[in-house]
Amino acid sequence: MVICQTLLFPTGKINKEYLTEMLLDVQDSLNFRLWFVAIALDNVNNEHPTFTTKDCSGFIFYALKESLKKHDDNWFEKTNYQGPIFDDVKKYNYPDTPLGINIFFNGKSFVSYVNAYNLLHFNTRFVSFDRQYAKPGDLVFYFHPEDPEFPYHVMIYTGNGFVYHTGPDNGEIRYVTFENMMLGDMAWRPIKLNPAFLGYFRLYFLSN
Repeated sequence: MVICQTLLFPTGKINKEYLTEMLLDVQDSLNFRLWFVAIALDNVNNEHPTFTTKDCSGFIFYALKESLKKHDDNWFEKTNYQGPIFDDVKKYNYPDTPLGINIFFNGKSFVSYVNAYNLLHFNTRFVSFDRQYAKPGDLVFYFHPEDPEFPYHVMIYTGNGFVYHTGPDNGEIRYVTFENMMLGDMAWRPIKLNPAFLGYFRLYFLSN
């Protein structure tokens, strides 16, 4: 089945209030990216006891929210995080954001959680099909219509590869290098020639 990728790009627009109140400056965006990738990678061999929604989008939201938190002694004790340490985001820390816990848009209102479809269409902006324009902490999306229950899939781009949760029902967190992705099933190759690959996307609250 050939999918017209351009028809699957985000069509929703987030309101100006979100962009004004939630947008992080360049330094905060970098700090978020560092934590986001590090927390995701730490879970590959050290799954955090605080990670509970075990599917691909649930993993994204876990790493995202934990990255926005204040990383104090209490946080380290709860998560058992064992990765590198960076400066925290300064503008706000989850859950004490300008919008509280409802930092995602579902097309109608701000909510605390959205599925992969709404994450793609209302909470990110398209960057490119080419990884040279992507940054660590950007997201990659796939659309597999042969799986009607979970057609959308999302992964975190790390700079060298991708980290993701394989989905519910005994799923697991994996890290795969870009090179190994290119050697695998065509349906999962992150290149434009793969009609299921929607491209690299950037979270709306990041300024760069």
